[in-house]
Amino acid sequence: MARKYRAFLDFPDSFEVGDFLELGDEESMHLARVLRVEKGHEIEILNGQGLIVQGRCVQVFHRAVKVEVLSVESLPIVLPKIHLGIAMPKGGKWDDLLRPLTELGVQRITPLLTDRTEVRAAVDKFESKRKKWAKQLTEGCKQSGNPWLPQLDLPVRFKDFILDAKANTGCIWMASLSPGTEELSFLPDHLEITLLIGPEGGWTKEEEQNFESLGGKKFSLGPYALRVENAAISALAVARHAYLS
Repeated sequence: MARKYRAFLDFPDSFEVGDFLELGDEESMHLARVLRVEKGHEIEILNGQGLIVQGRCVQVFHRAVKVEVLSVESLPIVLPKIHLGIAMPKGGKWDDLLRPLTELGVQRITPLLTDRTEVRAAVDKFESKRKKWAKQLTEGCKQSGNPWLPQLDLPVRFKDFILDAKANTGCIWMASLSPGTEELSFLPDHLEITLLIGPEGGWTKEEEQNFESLGGKKFSLGPYALRVENAAISALAVARHAYLS
């Protein structure tokens, strides 16, 4: 199987087969220096909004790769759209989490501030890291071929999040080790679902009671306590499988 080269580009308003697209400095340098793309190689270009362009490189410089458009395809987003609310883990674990979630097709990610969340930095500090996080998301799209870039929110308080999610989707599940969990399942008319992943210390009793009082359901990922990043990836994979089954 031939190697698949992919790049990211904010496409111009209108273009068609036979037109030429010029990639930015960062994407050009990655293709030319890291992937060793040469003139004549075919590459796939994503824009994060469902558009996929197949193109042929006609010019390859370290800061300027020009591509001739061979075909254009617009793909619909996979339903149901999955929104993950994840308690912010400490250290650099958040950075390592975004890419695999993108590869699995998450539609939206919201960092949660829970009662046991250890990360208490100001919102402006999170904002300063979003450029780095956005790169992780685009890298996930390029690795997997996912043409839809996930939405990444600023952190919100748990209570505010579940109120908003319940009002907008009506289908919201919490990963929990507490008794009374159900099998994760969805109806065909569910166009969007929300999954909650708690901190490593687990949800507090008050948080679970508040969640259930709003009509949310709890599901299990097994009898053992998982790290936040492992729980988030597992929950997304289980949700995808449950819908496709």
